[in-house]
Amino acid sequence: MTPNKFTRKTAFIALALSVLAPAQAAPVTIQTDNGPLTLPQPARRVVALEYSYLDTLEALGIKAVGAAIGTQGGDRGAPDYLKPRVRDVREVGSRAQPNLEVMLGLKPDLILADTFVHKALLPNLARIAPTAGFENRRGSYDDVLRQILAVGQLTGREARARQLLADQASLVSKAQAFTKKNAPGLVAAVVTPGAFTVHSTESFIGSLISKLGRKNLVAPKGTTTQYELSLEGLVALNPGTLVLFTGADETPLSIQWAKNPLWQKLSAVQRGRVYEFDRDLWTRSRGPIALKSIFAQMISSGLLADKAPPKAFLPRQ
Repeated sequence: MTPNKFTRKTAFIALALSVLAPAQAAPVTIQTDNGPLTLPQPARRVVALEYSYLDTLEALGIKAVGAAIGTQGGDRGAPDYLKPRVRDVREVGSRAQPNLEVMLGLKPDLILADTFVHKALLPNLARIAPTAGFENRRGSYDDVLRQILAVGQLTGREARARQLLADQASLVSKAQAFTKKNAPGLVAAVVTPGAFTVHSTESFIGSLISKLGRKNLVAPKGTTTQYELSLEGLVALNPGTLVLFTGADETPLSIQWAKNPLWQKLSAVQRGRVYEFDRDLWTRSRGPIALKSIFAQMISSGLLADKAPPKAFLPRQ
């Protein structure tokens, strides 16, 4: 073989190998709520410590290797709509009490945490794997949208994440068309057996309701976006619409309050504009899959149009 032919053959082989070889993934850098985070390549083994992240990963087409879906510390476990999707996901404790030892054994390359819930744990989590912390549980709807994009970027699914955001914009536009202009102000609250916790204009569901055109009467208290309110405090606000988020397996405090004459004086009660929704779906999930059902229920319940709720969304007596 002549030197010229040898050189051409060698060049051809080198070119072929370069085409067949997998592309080297580029590092990923994003800004999280606990500082900048750089991954050497998109994450493939992700642990999710909030249901919102688990929902987002599923929507991105990624199966988490671990998730905080346990019931330790009084947590309620994965919301019903997520349970069929996470049967093969390893439990790493609960959101309130994540199990660091189990997480370490999973060898994750990314942990998704909440800066409010897991603040004290962030240094220990970072020793296990790069940790992205976001204000998720106390964040707004817009905060959650930014987090969907960030998770997409960290996992190499940015294009899919941007499509999810486009889907959200379409859902918002569609829902706004159902909203009655100048409808009375409302109060939205998670109601457990022992507490009535209102969600302000800066909370996830409270900010979404406001974005869709219904006036939320509850303002945040400083940086606190959700807080308990007494019956007397609710009467002082006197909302024309009352939105209750409850657990089907619990007896909400509102049933007891409904026996009080003060409750009966509420404008929302007198107008027949008290709605009840599943709190696991509406306030604990905070992801693109859950949001599709939330938007659908906002429309079908009559909440946006300020219509009396059908039987499925009437408050329990």
